[in-house]
Amino acid sequence: MVELRQLQYFLAVAERLSITEAARDLQMAQPALSQAITKMERQLGTVLFDRSRRRLRLTTAGATLVPEARQLVGRARVLESTLGRDGGQRAYLRIGCIASAVSGLLPHVLPRFVTTHPHVVALVQEMGQRAQLAALRDGAIDVGICRMLTADDGVELTRLADEPLHCLLPAGHRLAAGDAVHLADLAAENLACFPRDLAPVAHDTIVSACVRAGFSPRITQEAVNDQTLLGIVACGLAVALVPRSTTLLQVGGVVARPLTDPLAVTPLSVVVSATATSPTGAAFRDALVAA
Repeated sequence: MVELRQLQYFLAVAERLSITEAARDLQMAQPALSQAITKMERQLGTVLFDRSRRRLRLTTAGATLVPEARQLVGRARVLESTLGRDGGQRAYLRIGCIASAVSGLLPHVLPRFVTTHPHVVALVQEMGQRAQLAALRDGAIDVGICRMLTADDGVELTRLADEPLHCLLPAGHRLAAGDAVHLADLAAENLACFPRDLAPVAHDTIVSACVRAGFSPRITQEAVNDQTLLGIVACGLAVALVPRSTTLLQVGGVVARPLTDPLAVTPLSVVVSATATSPTGAAFRDALVAA
């Protein structure tokens, strides 16, 4: 049976087409590498390299083996990473996260969590609220960070905080010179906002805040992520109301100002599966709550 080490030797020679260069890369003696390749050919019952010329060439059998060997060696590396070199099992923490929390909340919590849980490999994927719920039910993520107010079926929700809304303005806007913005002053402005089907809570929070200030917002632009929203404002096409964490993203030509309305806030929540919560997901949820 061919060993993984032999496949690694074979790939080194196949990539260099030189025993000398491959041996140098592998930091082993040239005769030992040559003998290992010859032994592998005997075990397989076929010649992998054409040695009739000055420089090696792959035979048809050798060329066929290359992609298979790469796949096997690659899978072995993934397995090694998953189990860890010390034999202790690693755990993946799959996080679904709205864009504003990726730049706002996660940098304050995730690095410390990974440091205190060295066996955890964190994978972060930006996704909206509805996508997070579907991913939790399908077992595709372990924890979601979104702006839900109440839990759906099969989902356990923990409210983290209420985040104040800020106003994004083009740098030359009449309101950009002030320290804060009164919502009523936006009554005649074009507003950029997330589509309701993508971010229903954030959308409804913004509309409710405007109605409370005495007007119905004139939403003329929609954006599917924070970067696009900032770009729309920078172009002078509209103003926007966003969570404070979104203001951490800086784009030239955009000014952020707080709102004077203390009730203009949007919730931030963490969600996990109510029926199949992973231990790692539960531990990270607890870390978010503690933070």
